[in-house]
Amino acid sequence: MKKLMLPFFLLSMSLFIAACSSDEGSTEEKETNTEATEESAKSDEMEMKSALLDFQKEIINTVNANDSAIYTFESAKAKEEDKPSAEEIGKLKTEAESSAKTVAEDVQGLEVPAALDSKKDEIQGALDDLAKSYETRAANLSDEVNAEYKESDEQFASFEEKMAAVYEEAGLTKPSFSADIVD
Repeated sequence: MKKLMLPFFLLSMSLFIAACSSDEGSTEEKETNTEATEESAKSDEMEMKSALLDFQKEIINTVNANDSAIYTFESAKAKEEDKPSAEEIGKLKTEAESSAKTVAEDVQGLEVPAALDSKKDEIQGALDDLAKSYETRAANLSDEVNAEYKESDEQFASFEEKMAAVYEEAGLTKPSFSADIVD
């Protein structure tokens, strides 16, 4: 009887050892999968940050490509010496209105990159505010020297706030678009 129990015992032990060793492999496999997932998440995060910074540059370049007429008009009407004539101011105002409308159209034409799809709604909302800011500016340009553009400024501030939230969620410092969107 002892002879019959020995093979049965050896078989049981080998099954037990095999089961234990496969658990160790499973644990190692889980650790490897966890590491791969963490690396993938870090890679996705870096890709998002890079795309966000590239898109920031695209927004700034898009606005700056056509907004110079607005600043030319604002500075011309504020001149005390060599002040342009009323006719020249009128021409500059027309150019500024056209420029602001062009900026609004160009901003509306921007497409949020695929790498930023998770934040697309927030970014698109911000871009809508930026476009509205320039549309409002075009509609309300004034010949007054110290004219205030409160509604346009509030829309621009809303754009900056929405973009700041996206940057902070991504772990980046919020940008100051107002510092970069000037001539």
